[in-house]
Order: sequence, then C-alpha cells, then structure tokens
Amino acid sequence: MLMASTFAFCGTDPPPPRDGEGPGAIVPILVYHSVRPYIATDSRNIRRYIATPETLENELSYLWEKGYVSISFDDLANHLTYGTPLPARPVIISFDDVWESQYHYALPLLAKYSFRATFFVWISVVGLKNHMTWDQVKALSEAGMWIGCHTITHPYLTRVRTDETLRREIAGAKRIIEEHIGIPVTSIAYPFGQYNERVARIANEAGFTSARSTWPGVLHTREGLFSLTAIIRTDNAMSLIGSMEKYLAELRAESPGS
Repeated sequence: MLMASTFAFCGTDPPPPRDGEGPGAIVPILVYHSVRPYIATDSRNIRRYIATPETLENELSYLWEKGYVSISFDDLANHLTYGTPLPARPVIISFDDVWESQYHYALPLLAKYSFRATFFVWISVVGLKNHMTWDQVKALSEAGMWIGCHTITHPYLTRVRTDETLRREIAGAKRIIEEHIGIPVTSIAYPFGQYNERVARIANEAGFTSARSTWPGVLHTREGLFSLTAIIRTDNAMSLIGSMEKYLAELRAESPGS
C-alpha cells in the first residue's frame, strides 16, 4: 500500500500516470534533493528535502549489492519506443534543484559505486548561495552525469496562464542549459511534480523525449513518457515508508524475498 506521505512534495495531486497503456518496463526512478548533513538551524520543512550522505550511501550501496545498473532517461525512452534492451535491473537516479551539496556529497558517492545520475537544473538559482555554478553543472556533465531541465523559475506549470510563458519556462530553459554544457538536453522534471496535458504537449514540442513527475510508481509505458512516475528519497521518506528494499517491493519493482 502506498502511503500518503509519498505525495509530500507534489502539491495538489497531478493526473494519474497512464501506466496501463501498452507494454511497459519496471524501472525505479529515484529523486533526491539536498544531500548534506543536518545543521542545528534546519527547520522541519527544510529537513523534509534532505537526504544525508549516510542515507544516500546506504541506498547506493543497496542498489550496487543487488546488481542494479544506472540508466538515463533516454535509455528508458529508447527502450519503450524502439525496444532497445535494458540491463536486467535498471534504475534511474536523479537530483533536483542543483543544490551545491549534490556536487560535493553525491558526486563522489556516485563515482564510488559506479553509478551515473541525471541532475535537473533550475535556471534561476544557478550561481546563488548553496547552489551550483554553471562551471559545476558543466563539470557534472564532463564527469559522465546526465543533465536535465527543471525550468527557469520553478513555477507550478499547471498554473501558468499563457502558452508563451510556458514555452519560455520549458523550451527557453532547455536552450540555456544546452548553451552552457554544449550537448542536447532531452529530459525535464516538472517542478513540484505538476503537469497536465497542455504542459506535457509543450514539453514534447520543445524537443524533450521524456518528462518526470513525482507521482509514485515504477511501471512506465511509451504512452506515459511525459508522465513518468518516480520515488522521492529523503531521510524523512526513510522514516515514513521504510527502507528502499521494502518500498521497491511494495511498488512491485521486486518481491520482498528477492
């Protein structure tokens, strides 16, 4: 049974994903935000977004021991669209909001366990306090990480009134990131996990091949490439829904005894 706390960062519930259309693939998509130790001044709300380095290492170690292989959003899209093979146990690891702590704490841990991840860039905060610079974003790319788009100003996209503004947030952000890293950006993460058919259509028109929400689940289909489900991982989530192993089992990524 999925717990209500899973929806903590989603705002109002987005449309349910269209998992039942056509053949699909079971691929956990993990979502992390800030990765750092707690500090005394952290409020309860701030702590809801933190995975400590110890938590992240425990989860990466679990994935490594279980034989998971990190893939990109393009790998998933190509599998669902063209039948390109995936490893036996694929996982997508993603980080939102370009927190500088991801660069300092997550990147070394990813390298330690031979995982690659997608970092979704929120344009407006790049270079601000506690966030990465463009040089660090480019360094992530050069280190073998994938870079995705998280819009310019991180709005609730379903509340944006005009298509022109939506295109600026989505297609405009894509262009800016590509100018900085010099390679195509093909995946987008909806801020707050919020989307509707209009938002998904504009993301598709902008040239993205997939889009990630924060609606929980692990089953993905070709028809749902712009409503991909995910699993938010924080220390708060660990205390509320238990270990990754238990949660993946509940989501049918694997049986409890495997």
